[in-house]
Amino acid sequence: MQIRYTLLAFPLLASTAFCQETIRTNGAQGTFSASMQFAGPGPYQAKPVTGAPYSAEETVTRVQTLADGTHITNENSSRKLYRDSAGRTRVERAAMAGLLARRPKSDVPMIVEITDPVAGIKYTLDPSNKIAHKQTLVSPSNLPRLARHTTPPTAVRVPADDAQDQVKRTVEKLDGQTIEGIDVQGMRVTSVYPVDYDGNDRPITRVYESWFSPELQLVLLDTDNDPRSGETTRKLTNISRSEPDPSLFAPPGDYTVVEEKGDFTITWGSQEK
Repeated sequence: MQIRYTLLAFPLLASTAFCQETIRTNGAQGTFSASMQFAGPGPYQAKPVTGAPYSAEETVTRVQTLADGTHITNENSSRKLYRDSAGRTRVERAAMAGLLARRPKSDVPMIVEITDPVAGIKYTLDPSNKIAHKQTLVSPSNLPRLARHTTPPTAVRVPADDAQDQVKRTVEKLDGQTIEGIDVQGMRVTSVYPVDYDGNDRPITRVYESWFSPELQLVLLDTDNDPRSGETTRKLTNISRSEPDPSLFAPPGDYTVVEEKGDFTITWGSQEK
């Protein structure tokens, strides 16, 4: 079986314009092959956040409630995040969390993204094959289409479809609180979708909350409660303010560094059809 889908990826500091993920599975033998193609103009360089090192674990969980009251809970993704005082970042994640997360964790290939705004480079590490794909960061001025994603983070991220005129939206500032010893500012966005917006015969109310740390320039917790898809929670835990190990922001010594000037593909498992 072969499944293809394309997604937009905009991590903490810099990103490839898009990546196309292709998954092939063989249920009878319990084996799989997978590949990720990184394409587009290359990773863009946003203004780094300096002087605010941290490390944390990020989880994204979605809970759906069926008509009979049954709850379905899925942990859609889990990532480890690091940033040093110079603004270098490291993201460790499952390569294709959405589909392969249903397999045993030992079968899920991992990928590591290191962005170094000081040197102007990005490494995409393939731990399975011990290869570091090296790319030069591209100035946002050369990428007008992506430049809007380089602005500093804000205390609220308004869901994209709420910008439409027919949606009635209210924004509230919430009382501050502390998350894992860090002061955060809260915002709540309530969106009311009118009848027939999405084939609905009654108005639909969607509530989004975001808790932002001005000190770290990070959203530590956000929830998106949409009756059409359930409640999605993204949160950071095990947050440490210590300076991460410098070795985390460079390829390990036993990796082969490959200079990438254009598209490249990472492949795992047997590619036999």
